Amino acid sequence: MKKYLIIGLSALAALIIAGIIFVIIGTGAVNKKDKTQVLFTINAGDSRTTIINNLNKAGLIKNKLAGTIYININRGKNLQAATYELNRTMSLKEILNKFDKGEKYDNRVAVTLKFVPGKRITSYAETIASFVNEYQDPAVEVTKDDIIKEINDKEYVKTLIDKYWFLTDEVLDGEIYYALEGYLQPETYQFYTTSTVKEIVERMLDQTDKKLTPLKESIKKSGYTVHEILSAAAIIEKEANSDEDRKKVAQVIYTRIAKKMNLGMDVTAYYAAKVEQTKDNPYMYSWNFLPSKYNTRNKNNLGLPIGPICNPSLSSINAALNPSDTNYVYFYADINTGKVYFAEDYAGFMKIQKDLGV
Repeated sequence: MKKYLIIGLSALAALIIAGIIFVIIGTGAVNKKDKTQVLFTINAGDSRTTIINNLNKAGLIKNKLAGTIYININRGKNLQAATYELNRTMSLKEILNKFDKGEKYDNRVAVTLKFVPGKRITSYAETIASFVNEYQDPAVEVTKDDIIKEINDKEYVKTLIDKYWFLTDEVLDGEIYYALEGYLQPETYQFYTTSTVKEIVERMLDQTDKKLTPLKESIKKSGYTVHEILSAAAIIEKEANSDEDRKKVAQVIYTRIAKKMNLGMDVTAYYAAKVEQTKDNPYMYSWNFLPSKYNTRNKNNLGLPIGPICNPSLSSINAALNPSDTNYVYFYADINTGKVYFAEDYAGFMKIQKDLGV
């Protein structure tokens, strides 16, 4: 038994050593005599896999697999977006050190912008305006409203409809507040300080494209348009926090639509009134009568709101496409705790509110 154990350990040790040698050799200089300048660009948001693939295409690494292993082992390296001057005498270690130190060939600088799921486009416009004011023409003060005006311009939106399959004329409806609401993928991005507002917006739409394209078939089978799915997902995003609750909220939405009931969602009334829902801002029942087609508490508005009320996460989009198999017709979302309570009938709904002291 000991003999086999020793043999096994020896084989494992040999395999590990072979792996280490493979990585060392595979990440060495491609050609120690070739000092030809190669300009290599890391774009904002490029993944480690993309960087290795591009280095391989540029002939700057010996072995893509060895490079992939090495770059993932060295996750502490900060791979800064910029254009770099490299050559084939450099090992992958030297190249990553250059990326980490930000030894750029040009003077473009990348900064990080975070766009949070569930926020309205007005919030995103504030983030973009702050970015522009900090890094660009100091003589021009840009406001949130300036950003909204630029990206909500109907002619500009039409060019985006031509470019992106998921944008349709539905967003041009005159009663929609902001054409791109719900379509800007919430993520953390890196942008050059010289990036224009439209470059930022289209980068976010590119990410939306990446997220929605694999869901094309599911959207088609749902019987709803992309716009309708995003409208449902936006409500789900505002009402629930966990994946399980999100799927239940989706089920309630579709059940109420099938029963020809108002959705009756407070979050849509807040959006219709252009007021943020907060713990210190209780719901005003007078909003029930707001005529806006966003307001699902208005008895005249059946079905989904006219458009998304925020920019939903991929989790909420998936929930909209995969509702739970339950029989709930009502729910109460506690804004103080984030917990969602579900009921199959009105009596159960009233009991939930009584128990919570609402």
